[in-house]
Amino acid sequence: MSDPLGQSQILPYVVSLAQQGYCITVLSCEKPSVLRTEKHVIDEQIKGLSIEWKFIEYNEQGNFLTRFNYVKQLQTIAEQLVSTKNISLTHCRSYLSALIGLKLKKQKGIPFLFDMRGFWADERIEGGIWKKNDPLHYIFYRYFKLKEKQFLKHADFIITLTNASLRYLMNKFPDIPINEKAEVIPCCTNMERFDAAKTKKALLPQGISENDLLLIYTGSIGTWYYTKEMIDCVLAWKEFIPNIKLLILTKDKNELPLILNNYSVSQKKIIFTESASYSDVPSYLALAKAAIYFIKPVFSKIASSPTKMAECWAMDLPIITNKGIGDNDLYFNKHKGGILLSEFTEEEYRRSAQTFLELIKNNYSYRDIAMTHFNNKKAAATYLNIYNALSS
Repeated sequence: MSDPLGQSQILPYVVSLAQQGYCITVLSCEKPSVLRTEKHVIDEQIKGLSIEWKFIEYNEQGNFLTRFNYVKQLQTIAEQLVSTKNISLTHCRSYLSALIGLKLKKQKGIPFLFDMRGFWADERIEGGIWKKNDPLHYIFYRYFKLKEKQFLKHADFIITLTNASLRYLMNKFPDIPINEKAEVIPCCTNMERFDAAKTKKALLPQGISENDLLLIYTGSIGTWYYTKEMIDCVLAWKEFIPNIKLLILTKDKNELPLILNNYSVSQKKIIFTESASYSDVPSYLALAKAAIYFIKPVFSKIASSPTKMAECWAMDLPIITNKGIGDNDLYFNKHKGGILLSEFTEEEYRRSAQTFLELIKNNYSYRDIAMTHFNNKKAAATYLNIYNALSS
């Protein structure tokens, strides 16, 4: 809940559902360092609402056994809640929490909403977190792929992030009536918070001027994000756009310096880094002319819906990214959301620069894409309909 993702993709829906009359208990794992700075923000938003927030603190550096222990702790809390409250629904985000929801469904008959978010086990392999040639990791992978089918089969309802992933699941599991009990809800955004017309711009970092064409990247570094390729692309664009600058907005203090060490002093003169809280992200986006990010184009990413995509379009920014991610091809080709690169080569970087220069001559409304497809008020209404159907 205290992470930016929790504040953008969990908290607004929990608040909205509580305002519609639901009594909600949220169980979460929290990073102690983030919790210290963000807990008061969450407490303020849920104050006076029928929301109870229970959490355990966890260490990101823990191994499988420590993570298994976290799940057991949450399961114990969940079982205590079921024994003392009249729980009418368990809403489980991703696979680890679904282990608990499935158990409560089988033991207590409590309706189970599987909000799968993405192909978690495949992400662990393709992100290099688990190694397929490690026997123990491969056992974990096979176990959760088996559980994945059970989650889909026994869930009373399924939420996935993309149309591409829903099509895959329907083809993969023809014996499960997935289409009859599934809904696509992408990662949406608060259209009022992310509104360039109402946002006061952050102070320009020293070295960037109003006359520069500023590209912005927001979020974590590494794992899924191709930071080096992104920087290489921006450097290639400098030939066509001499006043180009790149601002990397991240709290990552470890990975980014290692990547930047690969570049010369003169190359790094167009690269700037800042750290900001989630609430300050709109003010930094308001400085930019476009957003840029590249994601590792692997199988599991067909189920990915980057939060930053919705936020950047809400701020009326075109996006430069790559093909093969979630429903990108639909939104970028049909709705003209920006520039899609097909490969990470110098030739493709140069081609995309010329395409971008043509793009910014047009007066497209990128905010319309977010308003139509990524508005969290519409998503909240969909969640409410699902809750009403399951809890009745």
